[in-house]
Amino acid sequence: MINKIKNNSKNLILDSALDVFVKKGYAETRMEDIVELSGLSKGAIYHHYNSKRDLFLSLIEHWENYSFPNIFNKDLDKNTASDVLRQIVKDIVNSFKNNKKVFLAELEFWSLANHDDDVRNKTKQLYIKLLKLFKSIISHGIKNNEFKNIDLEIGSLSIMTSIQGIIWFSIFEESKLSAEQYLNEVMEFIIKGLKK
Repeated sequence: MINKIKNNSKNLILDSALDVFVKKGYAETRMEDIVELSGLSKGAIYHHYNSKRDLFLSLIEHWENYSFPNIFNKDLDKNTASDVLRQIVKDIVNSFKNNKKVFLAELEFWSLANHDDDVRNKTKQLYIKLLKLFKSIISHGIKNNEFKNIDLEIGSLSIMTSIQGIIWFSIFEESKLSAEQYLNEVMEFIIKGLKK
């Protein structure tokens, strides 16, 4: 019971921090802003995090786990590689529709990563994990004769940067097409390019 309460308060802190960092940016955010939004005491926040920086570092992992909980647990044995890629796009679209600020937070991660080695390393680990996921999906498709034999590094990077670019474009540019339409269409182009 105590662990559940601790986890709930940590999640509340992290969710509040995400909102504040997206709204104000890292430099302008004060711990008091997070205290105010969370409704918790300053002591409760400092019990879990020694500083704004510690909180921000934890937020990167929280961002992955709570914003994209299903992306890393796709079953390649029961699905084609193409279907898994489509499922990932569906998960990303759902996150985008339900909580666009999740993607704005990523911009803060990148911004601070230019100045802080720990943030850079945490962010880099997340992208390595994503690239590894896409490599395993492409490899599965190649092994099952669904995809052409291509360079896994280039293929996985192409998928990731396409998704990333569409999301950023959809956040900052008004368009006739929705992020969902863009992502689905581009993933179909990618899948057609990968197919034998």
